[in-house]
Amino acid sequence: MEEVAMVYREVHRVELTELLRHWQAGESVRAIARAVGIARNTVGKYLKTAESLGLTVAGPPPTDEQLRQLLRLGGTVSPNRVTGSSESLLITDLPQIETWLDHDHLQLTRVQELLSQRGCIVPYTSLRRFVAKQGLGVTPKTTVRLPETPPGKYAEFDFGRLGYITDGATNRRMLVWALVVVLSFSRHMFVWPLVHQTLNDVIEGLEATWRAFSGVPKYLILDNCPVAVAGPDPLTPKLTRGFLEYAQCRGFIPDPTRVRHPKDKPHVERGVPYVRERFFKGGTFLDLADLRTQASRWCLEVAGTRIHGTTRRLPLQVFRDEEQPSLLALDLKPYSVPVWARLQVHLDHHIEFQYALYSVPSTLCPPRSTVEVSADGEVVRIYYHGSLIKTHARQERGGRSTDPSDYPPEKSSYAMHEPQKLRRAAAELGPRIGEFVARLLDGEGPWAKFRQAEKLLRLASRYTPNRVEAACTRALEFDLIDVRRLERILLKALDGADGHEQAMCGEGVTCEGDLAHREPVLPARFARPGSAFARSVDLPEQIETPSLDHEAHGR
Repeated sequence: MEEVAMVYREVHRVELTELLRHWQAGESVRAIARAVGIARNTVGKYLKTAESLGLTVAGPPPTDEQLRQLLRLGGTVSPNRVTGSSESLLITDLPQIETWLDHDHLQLTRVQELLSQRGCIVPYTSLRRFVAKQGLGVTPKTTVRLPETPPGKYAEFDFGRLGYITDGATNRRMLVWALVVVLSFSRHMFVWPLVHQTLNDVIEGLEATWRAFSGVPKYLILDNCPVAVAGPDPLTPKLTRGFLEYAQCRGFIPDPTRVRHPKDKPHVERGVPYVRERFFKGGTFLDLADLRTQASRWCLEVAGTRIHGTTRRLPLQVFRDEEQPSLLALDLKPYSVPVWARLQVHLDHHIEFQYALYSVPSTLCPPRSTVEVSADGEVVRIYYHGSLIKTHARQERGGRSTDPSDYPPEKSSYAMHEPQKLRRAAAELGPRIGEFVARLLDGEGPWAKFRQAEKLLRLASRYTPNRVEAACTRALEFDLIDVRRLERILLKALDGADGHEQAMCGEGVTCEGDLAHREPVLPARFARPGSAFARSVDLPEQIETPSLDHEAHGR
């Protein structure tokens, strides 16, 4: 008996956008659940909420606010994946099962008996499901022809190996692959040779394809290439975030095929051998750029003008007359492939992304939080819990983009070196405090005095602005522009001398709380008049001076 493992995962913003795109394309709930990889009940829950937010099938795409509200629906959904103990037992005997079915052509019931003799006892239905998933022992004798598709709706995309070329500039041999896209209605194709199959290279080839077609199909049936499909599951394939974002930008809906099922994309499956035999073999190419130029010309002059074996028509002529007007309009703005990363916000309210710093709003995202960052060639976008909280212009390595409003209000002036902000804050507490801070920050290079100015503002919150105002008045009288000395005036309660207590507390009201917290002033131990310390040749008569004989006698 199979063991069912229920695994839950978070629904991301890009998956929710894809769900709504399939819905607005007119697909059923079952088809949407199969394409996006979310349970039907969850799809229905999202669609019901989308309708309550004003979204319709024939209406415009959702706004950022509507997506944010939909993301609040639920944190997790079931990915509808079932893993069992039978599959884990059969996977160890996969080479032997493949030999029995493909080489010895044994029946599946005989394979089950042989597995039982080897100690691998599994139900027949589990064995049949495992064999079908691995694509073993399937030799169909007959097939059916798919109905013709409407123009501009479907295009099929596949990779194929062409061979080696030698770069004339570097004299280096390169293995070249072909990205082939065939329009299902007209059979018109485009070929883009490439060396690597990274996301940037694949998107570059598709961009060249849409420019050659002067439009984009509604659906793109694609192979399970790793840059586009993260999990090649036969029932619920999961697309990579980078490719899904590109599909959303250009407007087409990607439809991955099953693994080892070439008939899921029959129009392009024989296209790669055709390109290799009719174009690549026997050709002379200087480098990759020359190969791409010749491939583009060959698609128009040879492949596009041949009589197709199935339609018995010229693909290029059918494309220009019937299919090209039905394609989606192409946005001529170049697409920049975004880079995604999960980063932690530093204590200085910044993140470091590709050796550059970007500020994060402290009111929306506290330090030590984890954010998602998406960056293209121009803009860096920061997301927190699925919501866009900040955008910055892309910086070079070692650069920095800081918005002063992202700092906490009490730290922004110090962090951004804004002396005027400190002057205004001090003037609001009192005129003498404002004058003290203005003189403190006066002159060149006021940033060295920022900490003193910040400390003065904190003193006002500790000792009340009235006391600090009186202390600043006393300090200014003696031209004493030093915050440490000002703090000592407050500690010694010298700000209230000469009757300043009532002036600083209000109209004739003494602040008893402040007086109670003052440190007591101790009396002097030796109180003598100042004349006792005078040194002069002519001493006053009233001051009795001990005689020298008396001093000598005392010694």
